[in-house]
Amino acid sequence: MEALGTQHILCSDHELTIWNLSDLHIGNKACAMNEILADVEQVRADPYALWLGGGDYADYIGYTDKRFDPDCVPDNIKVSDLGMLGKVLTGRVAEIFDPIKHKCLGLLYGNHEKKYQNWENQASLHADLCEKLGVPNMGYSAIFDIEFHVCESEPKIVKPSVVVGYNFGDQKNIKRRVYDHHGAGFATTPAGKLKRLIDFMYFFEADLYFVGHVHDQSGKRIAVLGGNENCDDLSHHERLGMISGSYLKTYKRGVTTYGEMKGYAPTILGSAIARVNPVTGKFRGEI
Repeated sequence: MEALGTQHILCSDHELTIWNLSDLHIGNKACAMNEILADVEQVRADPYALWLGGGDYADYIGYTDKRFDPDCVPDNIKVSDLGMLGKVLTGRVAEIFDPIKHKCLGLLYGNHEKKYQNWENQASLHADLCEKLGVPNMGYSAIFDIEFHVCESEPKIVKPSVVVGYNFGDQKNIKRRVYDHHGAGFATTPAGKLKRLIDFMYFFEADLYFVGHVHDQSGKRIAVLGGNENCDDLSHHERLGMISGSYLKTYKRGVTTYGEMKGYAPTILGSAIARVNPVTGKFRGEI
């Protein structure tokens, strides 16, 4: 688990959108590439959008993997690509993310990256992707703060040195904590997936939670009651958790997917998003 300090955001008082792009599974014939490109373009075109990467950006299942299914290999993967699949797929991921890299708060890796890196002795695959894009490497899970510096600016991620000595008037800078995890478990029911999210929300102290892995979209808001600084009054703290969605279709015409064989539910394609007011720090979720 990574603890990544504080991300500083210069922004106006306009509501911001935070996307968690997770479980893309590029390199699988059932990958919904059109939806990926549409959402990436929406992030690029929206001046108030930021994003995180939730892992499993590509399938990373080579021909020596017991999970390998030639029926699921898309036509744009050549036989010669299978000998350097990690490099080929990571290059495609980097190309897709390049237009929005300046809006990225960090990239996780998922179980597909982890297994490929271990089995193929390519432990730096994800780190190389982060370095190429110039974004924080969040490992498999991470916790970090976002501090909003409200001024006359479109949102941009800046170094701490930029905000030192900056005159923000009487506006108090709001700081909120984010916890991001690729996701875990094998739950297939809505209740099971939601319970896994709630577990994360009680295990780790944060304001906003993103998890993926289960190829679904859902959300939960939890209220935590405590005491104020002097413990002479009650305090109310809200936590917002989001299951981030996927871009891998469970069912696709002409393809027999793993999800089809298991009888899984059809996937809700896309990403869940969180919206935050930088003045009040209030979050709300959309799925």
